[in-house]
Amino acid sequence: MVSSPNKKDKQKALVGESAKTKKAREKLERQLEGYDAKITKEALEKKTMEIHQRISRYADQRVVLRAKSISLFDENQNAAESSQKIAKIAEKIQKNFQSE
Repeated sequence: MVSSPNKKDKQKALVGESAKTKKAREKLERQLEGYDAKITKEALEKKTMEIHQRISRYADQRVVLRAKSISLFDENQNAAESSQKIAKIAEKIQKNFQSE
């Protein structure tokens, strides 16, 4: 009868973190902490104002979309051409169906 390994055996089987991996992880943690420190209410308000200013600066160049018909799915009216690889696969499938 084979017994299943318990949790302690699984933990012993895991190899510890290498020095290079530990150094990289610590570096990433420091970078994330730095990013978190930069995100403040004042910084968000400043960036919001910059975005609003940029939008208003380019308002005259904006395209009016109400006059245009835009849809996410156009029922393949503008479908991309099939690649050569897909064409070969389709040909093989068609030959298989014809031979059956």
